[in-house]
Amino acid sequence: MDPKEEIQKLIQTEMENWQNYDKKNEDFRVSQTVRFQPLQNLLKELVASIEPEYITADILETRATVEVKNGDENVSRMSWEIEPNFKILEDKKEYWSPNLWQKKVNLDEAPGFKVKETRGEGSQRALEFETEGEVILCIVQEIAKRVAFYRHKKNV
Repeated sequence: MDPKEEIQKLIQTEMENWQNYDKKNEDFRVSQTVRFQPLQNLLKELVASIEPEYITADILETRATVEVKNGDENVSRMSWEIEPNFKILEDKKEYWSPNLWQKKVNLDEAPGFKVKETRGEGSQRALEFETEGEVILCIVQEIAKRVAFYRHKKNV
């Protein structure tokens, strides 16, 4: 085989690997979107039930950020970044050896949801929940406490 044919075959093989990688990533995104849909609806209902002066949300297809605050006051501010759980398969060789210059990341679904909670001016903790209901229960309790405090403070 001449070198021109050989290099074209190698390039075609690599192009097919990239197409497979892109398809896998799109399938992962679609799956995460479907998994997040029930929680997305619950979060929209939750946010709609609170005065906009106390709660803000950025609810996307596969993740959401919800924040409760009282004006510019940082001490009582609290936020949650929520998304379906996943894991990064760092050492797995799927199509070819990982090359950092390619910026290829292999993601795989993991059960449940992960939540990054931020309190005040930066105290953070990572949480994991098995169900949408557990996520909502956790954040609803904190939101209720804070909104009640904000309303009380406003009326005093």
